[in-house]
Amino acid sequence: MNDNNKPPVVLIHGMWSDADTLHEVRDAFAEQSYEVTALTLPNHHTRDQHTEASIKKLARTSLQDYVDFLVERIKGLREPPILVGHSMGGLLAQLTAARVPCQRLILLSSAAPAGINGFHWSVFRTLGSNLFRFPLWRNVTVLKLANVQYGIANAQDEDMQRDIFDHCGYESGRATFQITLAAFSKHHFAYVDPDSLNCPILVVGGTEDRITPIQVQRRIAERYGAHSQLVEIPGCCHWSVGGRFFGQIRQTLFDWLGERPAGEPSPPSP
Repeated sequence: MNDNNKPPVVLIHGMWSDADTLHEVRDAFAEQSYEVTALTLPNHHTRDQHTEASIKKLARTSLQDYVDFLVERIKGLREPPILVGHSMGGLLAQLTAARVPCQRLILLSSAAPAGINGFHWSVFRTLGSNLFRFPLWRNVTVLKLANVQYGIANAQDEDMQRDIFDHCGYESGRATFQITLAAFSKHHFAYVDPDSLNCPILVVGGTEDRITPIQVQRRIAERYGAHSQLVEIPGCCHWSVGGRFFGQIRQTLFDWLGERPAGEPSPPSP
């Protein structure tokens, strides 16, 4: 429990990831004296930690399973949190915030909720052969280095692209299938009623994002109307949780929260 009256912060990672993916975001909040927790979604492990049995279990894990897990974790907190989600984690953050109170919602390169068509030719190219795994809802999806270089970290340097790939895990085919179906109908588990979210919402997107394009971020912000604020990061790709653009994104987060970055001097008195 912190002693500065700041709400707890909960971080939700995206596809093919785990809590360690969000270490730069976690450290940024910790430096501002927030009590921050980065969660790893059910059945997510690094590739070398998986077994045949765990891969089968992950393959059948659904968005509902993820949200149930998040809801239970948030109910155990001392007060409603600031909920931060990246990519699929942004969609899960919206679905979770519709079920439990949150003080604020921060969506970084968020996947689209149902009723917003998030598909573009670059999305198909990024997912690549994963879309041809049949039946997808009984398989896992996995990224190749070329997928990362093209659609996840296309604006990052080669070392960062390799590091991201090296830390990628598997993702549930069932969850992937659900996100795909959500693009075509709002009558879907992934639909979020705008009236169910009453907290302030920050939507951050990169103009060079190829898997959750900036057009999707604009439509998410439009859906929540006066509750939301959209910030577009010129040149930024999908990797908005670290790397070369994170300094700007970090500043955006704490400007919105009304914070000065740790170590920055107070403004002079008038």
